[in-house]
Amino acid sequence: DRLKIPFAYYDRMRTENPNLLDTNVNSWLQRNPETRMLRILDGHLRAFLSARYRRLDHLELLQAIMPEITKMKGATIESMGITETNLYIKVVNKTLKAEIAPGDVVMSGFVISNSEVGKGAINVSPLVFRLVCKNGLIINEFANRKYHAGRTVEDTDSAYELYSDETMALDDAAYFSKAADIVRTAVNEAQFEQVVNKLRQSRNISTGTNPIQTVEVLSQRFVLNEQEKASVLMHFLRAGDSSLYGLTNAVTRASQDTKDYNRATEMEKIGGILLNEGVPAKPISRKSQVKELLAA
Repeated sequence: DRLKIPFAYYDRMRTENPNLLDTNVNSWLQRNPETRMLRILDGHLRAFLSARYRRLDHLELLQAIMPEITKMKGATIESMGITETNLYIKVVNKTLKAEIAPGDVVMSGFVISNSEVGKGAINVSPLVFRLVCKNGLIINEFANRKYHAGRTVEDTDSAYELYSDETMALDDAAYFSKAADIVRTAVNEAQFEQVVNKLRQSRNISTGTNPIQTVEVLSQRFVLNEQEKASVLMHFLRAGDSSLYGLTNAVTRASQDTKDYNRATEMEKIGGILLNEGVPAKPISRKSQVKELLAA
């Protein structure tokens, strides 16, 4: 992608003529030289990044935030996962809860995510956890992010001489300390009440009389594959709730049917977008879909 070699051609060279691929790639790299950062683990190239990319690794993040989580009264880690691209920690706080309807209880929480390979900032987003079916709803509207952007060597002359390893370590420690501050204040009662009110209001918002069409429009808007679409429709029909609340729960419940942790988390985010914006009356263009998902 960086060298603008069409993927189909790249893949063909890789499988049929590796020497030609080497010649192509090396030729274009030498024609347009630039400083890049390569992230490597166990001999495998993980990422091809900007020289300004700041290495903020999972281990250092965990060392900063886990003490804050353990101090929180009533906080438990509901789930966590490390994928090839991201770390996720989903925390539920049992001391802050509310009823959306009689017997339908939700609890406040938050999800922390990070990528070591350029697939996202350090992100702390509110999470609403529904006890009935263990659904998680991620509200990106209130997310706090700290981006992997830092000083490049070329910013100053002899930068390596100016900044010692100790100084760089202290700078990173200050950065992670700020991330810990965000986690410390992640359980926000006012924000939780806003989300709870939206959930209650969504019970009175109809999605129409044709659930199949509703889910079809939803799948086009959020680019769901056939399996995801079928899962959402199944849970939507089973619940027998045609409101926006019912559809939102169907989406977040379908996330549990997804084996890929990255995609399951994306489905929980889609539930949050759906709660805020509702279902469009008609499909929107694929270009608009891509823009929305990238923004999320």
